[in-house]
Amino acid sequence: MPLTWTPDPATVPWHDVQADEVWTEGPITAADAEALLTVTGYSCEVVGLEPLPGLLVQADAAGVTASAPKALAGVFPPLDIEYQIKGVTGHCAAFDELPAEADEVIRFVPNPANTKDWTLRVTAHCADALTGAAQDFTADFILRVWANFDPGRDALKEAVNARRR
Repeated sequence: MPLTWTPDPATVPWHDVQADEVWTEGPITAADAEALLTVTGYSCEVVGLEPLPGLLVQADAAGVTASAPKALAGVFPPLDIEYQIKGVTGHCAAFDELPAEADEVIRFVPNPANTKDWTLRVTAHCADALTGAAQDFTADFILRVWANFDPGRDALKEAVNARRR
């Protein structure tokens, strides 16, 4: 009794977004064409090598919806920002960590990754139409986030310009 998922989890990626994009996608749903199973609800686990701050996932009886109501900030953090204060070199990993007293930004090393993937592991909780026995079915949906290097470029320009005034 396999379920039919909408959208098809075989489509990779399920959803493609820019890191600075605001979006909503879904619902992800499942149905049994033979009507031997009734879907009673859904749950979802986000699986990845790192957390995805800013991603909201709602799972209820209607399906699973994922969204990013704000940009997914921090997905592609710089590897290093090197600066100087009175000739002494320092390093930080984000522009909001750059000390205000920094005289100059010496070097900026952007994150080399251009995409990162997360899996939305969706489980459809079902009841057998004849016996009422509970059964769970799971499918994986790939969310691909693309880097947009414009915010890093702009932050670098602002940091450099602020120290040259």
